[in-house]
This record gives sequence, C-alpha cells and structure tokens, in this order.
Amino acid sequence: MKFSETRFIFSDEPLYRISRHGVFWVAWWLFFSFLYGTRPIETDSGWYIFKDTIVLSSIEAFLFLPSHIVFSYSIIYLLIPKFLLKGRYWLFMLCLISSTLLAAFISHAITLLAIIPFRESVGLAIPKSNFYYGMMSGLRGGIQTGGFAAAIKLMKYFYLKQKDNQQLLQEKLKAELQLLKSQVHPHFLFNTLNNLYSLTLTKSELAPEIVLKLSGLLRYMLYECNTPRVPLDKEIAMLQNYIELEKLRYGNHLDMSVNIRGEYGHKQIAPLLLLPFIENSFKHGASELLDQAWISLDMFVRADTLKFKLVNSQPEVQVPYTQPINHSAGIGLTNVKKRLDLLYPGLHDLRITSEEGTFIVNLSLQLESLSVVDKAGPVSVLPISKPDENQMPVSR
Repeated sequence: MKFSETRFIFSDEPLYRISRHGVFWVAWWLFFSFLYGTRPIETDSGWYIFKDTIVLSSIEAFLFLPSHIVFSYSIIYLLIPKFLLKGRYWLFMLCLISSTLLAAFISHAITLLAIIPFRESVGLAIPKSNFYYGMMSGLRGGIQTGGFAAAIKLMKYFYLKQKDNQQLLQEKLKAELQLLKSQVHPHFLFNTLNNLYSLTLTKSELAPEIVLKLSGLLRYMLYECNTPRVPLDKEIAMLQNYIELEKLRYGNHLDMSVNIRGEYGHKQIAPLLLLPFIENSFKHGASELLDQAWISLDMFVRADTLKFKLVNSQPEVQVPYTQPINHSAGIGLTNVKKRLDLLYPGLHDLRITSEEGTFIVNLSLQLESLSVVDKAGPVSVLPISKPDENQMPVSR
C-alpha cells in the first residue's frame, strides 16, 4: 500500500488508525523516558548514570502509559464529541475536571502499587512523597499527554470542517454558475425567436437563413459549452455568427463595425461570457426609436489580456443601464456581471457607462492558455450549412 501523509493522518481505515495511534504513544513513551532518564538517580551504592537511568525511566514511563491512554481517549472520543462540539460547555468542563482528577489519582495509585515496589526490587531510592505531591505529579503527566491529544483532535476536526465548508462553497458556486449559464440559452433563444417571428409575419426571404444560423448557434451552445472553459477562437466565431444573424434582421437600418485583433488561437474563456453584451447592444443600440443605429465592437488580445470595448447608440430618453434590471429587460447584463465575479474574481475590470445617446462597455479580462492546442487551428466562423433533406431526422 502506497504511503500518503494525508491519508496516514486523516484516514479511518483500521491499518492507518492503528499505525498513527501506535506512533503517537511510542513517541510519548520515548519522550518521558528521555525526560526523566537524563536525571541521575541516587541508590544505596552510589549514583546511576545516564546509561542506567534511561532504562529505568523507560520502564516507569511504560507503567504510567495505560493511565495516560485511558485519560486521553476519554477526552478525544467522549468529552469532545459528546459535549464540546455540541455546545455543552459547562458539562464539558465539569467532566474534564473530574476526568483529570481521576487520572491523577490513578497515576498516584500506580506509583504506590507499581513504581515503589519496582524501585525497591532494583535497589533504587524511594521518592519521598505524599498524596498531594502524588496528585500534582499525576496532573502534570496527564495534562501534558491529554492536552496534546486533544489539541491534535481539535486541529483535525477544524481542518476537516474547513475542508467541508470549502467543498460546500465550491458546490454552491458551481450550482450558481450552472444556473446563470442555463439562463443564457432561453434568454438568447427568446430574443432570436422574437426576431424570427417578426420576419415570418412580413414573409421575409431572410427567415430560412436565420433558421439555419440559429441552428448552428444552438448546436454550439448545447454541445460545446458544457465545459468550464472553451477555446477563445470558437467563442469569437460564435459571436461573429450571432452578429451576422442580427445584421440579417436589421439590414441597412444598422451600421455595424467589428474589429477583432490579436493572437487568440491558444487562449480559453468561459463560454457565452461576452454574448450578453452584444445582445444588449442590438436590443438597445438598434432600437426602432433611432433614425440611424450604430454599433462598434473592438476586441484585442495581447499576451494573456483580452480588451473588449463595445459602443452602441441608444435613444436619448430611456431607463439608465446602471439601474437595477428586472428579468424581462436586461437579465443578460445582470447574469454576466455575476458570472464575471464568480469565474474571474480579481482578474477582470468591467466598466459600463451610459452617456447621452451612447452606451459603452469596457472589459479587461485575464485569459488562460489552452493546455492542449487544437491542431486544426483557429476557427474563423462556425460552419453552418443547409441540411440535406435525405439526412434530416424523422419526427417521432
């Protein structure tokens, strides 16, 4: 079995539990053996030197060990879990004091019944002591051992508690991110279907082309966005495809400028992170209230930094974007702000300003490099082609 320090300390497997408890008590036995073995002991025939006293003290330390074991285990397996960790502090203190006094009494009894007869048998001087000094000596040894065992128990408990809290926090963040991400799909689909509906009412020839482009976007969202990060080039291709989809709708009514520069082929980004900004620019920047709507998108990647600037026209009188946004109008902006805070804490700078007739989004984002580079290279535009009627699925 491969040794692991973390597993050795925290595993509940019998082999690891027995091993670490054995190491603990052997360490204490050696500690007390060395501590009391360094003192010379007077005998009838002279003084015992270190070589002799270390052997004698190791025997005495072994005789005291059962008392320390019982006292320590009563603290870490009874008093701490039953009283301390359940908030029953007064009962814990009362039982702790009682257990400490009992352990000291047992140590004094071991001195009288085992240590003194042992010293007499080997001709050692008998320590002059009474009940009070015997109890104090027992308290000293018991508190040292039991206190150290309790400290280890509490450190392990709080370490595991902190680890569980971190795991719960990660699961909560993951669930919240999944919820935010799932909101992007219906929000985008709702807007696009509204656009498609308006074109079908006018029997526009652009409706079939919009359906094809929409199917390509949905394919990307459903099958390629199920990972925490996606290649930046594919995300940009999706944005370009979405922009082309919207340009089909607005036609000459919209003046659109797109400028994407830099080396972004080996970078990755959270999926569908930039789409809400572009959605809102079309929704408000190409408003029917404007005589000549315009949108300007400038995206630049340098090293590991993405600079994203989106400027669009807007009616002079409208609800400011900086106000709280409800779910029916602007869930995308609220969504992307939360996702940025969760996915890129301290790694992004988002500034949204609303001026007279102009709405500006400035985003600076620290990107991550791809661990495995796609050999096919950057994708310029998502491939969308008209499906073969002979290969179309049959409805059931």
